[in-house]
Amino acid sequence: MSSKIIQRFMSHGAKTLGTAAPVSASTDIDPVMPHFDYTPPKYEGMSKEECKRIRAAHVAPAVHRQTFHKEQPLFVAGKGQYMYDENGKRYLDLMGGICTVSAGHAHDGVNAAISDQMSRVSHTSNIFLHNKIHEYSKAMVDKMPKDSNLSVVYFCNSGSEANDLAMLMARAYTGYLNIVGLRKAYHGASATNIALTAMPLYRHASMPITNVSQTMSPDPYRGLWGGSHCRDGSPCQTLRSCDCGPEECNGAEMYAQQYRDHLLTLCPGGKGLAGFIGEGMGGMTAAMMQPKGFYKKAYEITKSFGGVNIMDEVQTGFGRLGTHYWGFEYHGVRPDIITAAKSIGNGFPLAMAVTTPEIAEAFANSSLHFNTFGGNAIASAAGQATLQAIDDDGLMENSRVVGNRFLEGFNYLREKYDHVGDCRGKGLMMAMEFVESKSTHNPLPTYKMNAILERTKDLGILLGKGGLYVNCFRIQPPMCVTLEDADFTIQVMDKVFAEYQEGKLDVEAFNPNPAK
Repeated sequence: MSSKIIQRFMSHGAKTLGTAAPVSASTDIDPVMPHFDYTPPKYEGMSKEECKRIRAAHVAPAVHRQTFHKEQPLFVAGKGQYMYDENGKRYLDLMGGICTVSAGHAHDGVNAAISDQMSRVSHTSNIFLHNKIHEYSKAMVDKMPKDSNLSVVYFCNSGSEANDLAMLMARAYTGYLNIVGLRKAYHGASATNIALTAMPLYRHASMPITNVSQTMSPDPYRGLWGGSHCRDGSPCQTLRSCDCGPEECNGAEMYAQQYRDHLLTLCPGGKGLAGFIGEGMGGMTAAMMQPKGFYKKAYEITKSFGGVNIMDEVQTGFGRLGTHYWGFEYHGVRPDIITAAKSIGNGFPLAMAVTTPEIAEAFANSSLHFNTFGGNAIASAAGQATLQAIDDDGLMENSRVVGNRFLEGFNYLREKYDHVGDCRGKGLMMAMEFVESKSTHNPLPTYKMNAILERTKDLGILLGKGGLYVNCFRIQPPMCVTLEDADFTIQVMDKVFAEYQEGKLDVEAFNPNPAK
């Protein structure tokens, strides 16, 4: 771990970088959150009750209905890996604004860069020259592997926009329309790419799905193939056995064959494929890790049908995986287009698509593309400062070290509790999947998940939810999270899981259809 990040932890009052072994749970004693030397400013804004009233009446119903927790904190401040409610209570943020806060809440360097740029030029159209977009573009291209040929950057405002753009570029370059993704994937919710998002909660009955299809999800836990040797470089493997060797994954070959068979029926004569898109690791599928070697095989198949390969790095980019800056590097492949968002701006609305000069030229010759706010001066300053913070604070290495601590703790909890069916992840892209029991693998009902989530929140930890059956914890904290935070998390989960197992949680209070 870099000396800079250690110094940063110590400057915020961390007493130690943690002790490795989780302690046995006691349901009578609450774990103590690590010390953190920060006091949020006193909150004097709108009351929580007034916020809730306005949320119910005037904020989009989809947002209102997805609000987590029965007893909802009102978050008014954040620092580092922590958030604070209106009463000053501190929470360990393991959701990171859904994998969006990378360098940490209210990061001094990022905040300073935004403030400085606002005092100079806040916005001018990209039809004029301004320095920030060019400085940022060069810094971003410098983060690409030299042999990748990914050297042309399109800035935009969200991951959905970036994936829309990738689809347009693939179609312009190949002259074909068909885009193929993976079942259970999430790529956005725009009118164009919602057909790519193969999760039931997001799919509208009336949405257009022309020329967009999905092949089988390469899931070593719930899929047809895969087992205890299929996840590359993770301390967490599935519990079911497989006959894969240390270098070759048979499951990857089987899932790749499904993709090939799909294209044989979709593209008569081997023509008609514009592109194949997949995530570095599943986001909404709760850190679903594709079997090792799957993308290498899939990318070769794409090329044999004349298509381009697109890697969605919206959640896996910028060092979060710990060993590699990009998910495609982890998989050992070279995509033709990558998309990125979320962690790119440490919470600032910013995204991008990066491609090769050849694809960029074909796209430019097909139509005019323009984005009013893409590469905006303030957004570029925020993005460039976030890149700098990730490097200066040693956050990729920290993701590796602290991520392994989390994952080792999750293994311990899975061994101890029958309702923990799977744990998975790499770096600080992690998840736990809950079941009724390991013998059945039946997904734990959502209301029982919500009871566990609520109790965990009460003890000071914020988590996300996900998975096809919404039975998973999604754990994607700010990348400045510490070893102490990981140990505290395992202790809290140990306590809550014990309470659930012993029937001490009021699970039925969360049941939408209680027994009469």
